[in-house]
Amino acid sequence: MTPGEIVAIVIAGVIVLFFTALIIRTALNKPKHAPVELAPPVQIDKDKAVQHLREAVRIPTVTMVEDYVDNVQPFIDYRNWLEKAYPLLNEKAERTIIADYSIIYHLKGKNPALKGGCYLSHIDVVPAPVDGWEHPPFSGELTDDGYIYGRGTQDMKGHMIALLEAVEYHLSQGKVFDRDLYLCFGHDEEPGTSIVGASSIVKHLKDKGVEIEFVIDEGGTVIDGKMLGIPHTVALIGAAEKGNGDLEIVVRKSGGHASNPNPPTADGVLANAICKIEKNPMKTRWTALTKETFKELSPYCGGSALGRIFKFALTNRDVMSPLVKFIFTLAAPMTNALVRTTFAPTMLWGSDARNVIPKEAKVNINYRMITGEKAEDVKAYLEKLLKKDVKKGRVEVKLLNYSNPSAEADVHCTAYENIRRSILETFDDIVVAPYMFIAASDARFYNPLTDNVFRFGPFINSLDDQARIHGINERLHVDQLEKATAFFIRCLDNTLAE
Repeated sequence: MTPGEIVAIVIAGVIVLFFTALIIRTALNKPKHAPVELAPPVQIDKDKAVQHLREAVRIPTVTMVEDYVDNVQPFIDYRNWLEKAYPLLNEKAERTIIADYSIIYHLKGKNPALKGGCYLSHIDVVPAPVDGWEHPPFSGELTDDGYIYGRGTQDMKGHMIALLEAVEYHLSQGKVFDRDLYLCFGHDEEPGTSIVGASSIVKHLKDKGVEIEFVIDEGGTVIDGKMLGIPHTVALIGAAEKGNGDLEIVVRKSGGHASNPNPPTADGVLANAICKIEKNPMKTRWTALTKETFKELSPYCGGSALGRIFKFALTNRDVMSPLVKFIFTLAAPMTNALVRTTFAPTMLWGSDARNVIPKEAKVNINYRMITGEKAEDVKAYLEKLLKKDVKKGRVEVKLLNYSNPSAEADVHCTAYENIRRSILETFDDIVVAPYMFIAASDARFYNPLTDNVFRFGPFINSLDDQARIHGINERLHVDQLEKATAFFIRCLDNTLAE
C-alpha cells in the first residue's frame, strides 16, 4: 500500500467518523420540555366578543397621517365606545389619556411589591380603499361562513378585543391579579414611527416610576411547520425585532427632451442601482436569538425526508453553517429575513411628464436590519456597492427615518415560560419557539421599562388570510377570535401570578 493510499484511507475514515458523530448527535436531539396539558375550556361569551369586534371595526380609526391627518373624531369615538363595551374594566381600572388619543388602563393587583405586567395593542389601522373588497372595509360584516370582514380585524383590533374580552371575563369572575396590569393602547403605530403614542406612554410610565416585569405586544407568528419539516403547527414568540428604516437612492444627471436622449439617463442609472441592490444582499449572520430558534425547533423536525434533512442541518448548524444559511436564504422570504438585513424598493420618483427626461430620479429603499447591524452600516454598505456612481457624484445615498434593532429578550425568564405555557395550554398539537420578529411594532419602545419584551399574536390563520393584512378583504374567523380570547384568559392568569 502506497503512502498516498494510506493517507486517502485515513481521510476517508475521518470523514466517516465525522458524519457518524453528526448522525448520532442528531438522533439524540430530543425535545427538552415536559409536555403541557390543554387547560379545561372556559365559558366565553362568543357572541358578545363577535359583536364587539364588529362594532370596533365600524369605527374608522385610520392612522392620522397624510390624507387622514385630521381623522380625529373616530379616535374619540373609539375611546367612548370602550367605556360602554367594557364597563367592569372602566369601573375598576384607572384610565389615563396620553398624547390626546392613546390610552393606559391600570388595574391594581394584590401585591404592590411585584412588578406589573404590560399588554399592548394599537388603536389605529391603515387606510382601506373600497375597491376590491367583497364587503365594505368598515362594515364589520359577518358572513355565513363565520368571517368578520373589515380593516383592523387582524391588525390589530381582533387582538385588542380578544385581550379586553379576557380582562372583562376575569373581572366578571371577581378575579384580582397578583401583579398590577397595564393595558397600553397607542394611536399611531401604523406609520412605522410612533413618534407620539408609544413613546409618550413609556415616558409617562417611566416618569411615574412604574416598574414592569414584562411586555406582551402583537407580532410573533403561527406557521405551518411543514415548511421546516415539522409535522406540527409552530408558534413563534418574538423576543426581539429587526430594525427598520427608509433611505433614498438619488440619481442626478442632465435631463432634457425625450426626443434627444443621452444614455445612461438618470432613470437608467437608477434602474441599474436597484438591480445591483437586489442582486447583492448584505451578508447572512447568526444572532443569538436565531440560534435559540433552531435549538428549540430542531428536535421536532422529522417524519418526512425533508424533516430529517432539516433536523440534521439545524442540529449541526454550528458545523454546517454555510449550508444552513444557503437553505434558509432559498427556502422562503421569511426564513431569508431571519438571517440577514433585507432591502425592498418601494417607491419611485422621476419625470412628471411623459416626454421629459428627468434631471433627478430616486427610489425609496425600505430596509429591515438584523441584530448587530445599524442604519449607518446599511448606508455604508450601499455606498460601497454603488461606489463608482457615488464617486462620480451622480448617485447619493440619503438616510431617512429609522429605528435600529431592539434588544433581545431573555427567553429563559419566567415571563417567556409563562407565555409559552399559555400557548400550549390553549392550542393543540403546537410547538413553541422564540424568534426575531421581522416586522415592526410598538414593543420596541418599551425596553426602557423592562428587558422582557415579547410579541405574540394568538391567531392561527391560513397563508391566504395572512396575506390580507393591510390588503383587501382583511378578515378574521369567529372561531379564531374565541380561541384568542381563551389564550389571553390563560396568559393573564399565568403571567400576572406571583
